[in-house]
Amino acid sequence: MKKVWLLGMISVLVLLSGCSDKYTPSASATPESIFSEACVKCHSPVNGKVMALSREMANTAAIIERIKDGKGFGMPAFPNLTGGTAEGLAQYILDNSATK
Repeated sequence: MKKVWLLGMISVLVLLSGCSDKYTPSASATPESIFSEACVKCHSPVNGKVMALSREMANTAAIIERIKDGKGFGMPAFPNLTGGTAEGLAQYILDNSATK
């Protein structure tokens, strides 16, 4: 039983390590390249869209807040994505997402 628990905990840590809050984009990064480098590990495209957003998340202010603050264990905060970079990424996500 202890082995199963230990394997489960290791699996969770491995899955969560795929998303990093330490990401810092290069000066020449575009919103698309930022999404590809920082987000795609956890947010796979859905039907040709980068993701499916709930109605509550389908606005740039909500997306920027989620980038800044994260959400629980599943979505880390990205403190290095600020200002125009965060705004550009949020607009890219909004423009290229479906709404649920």
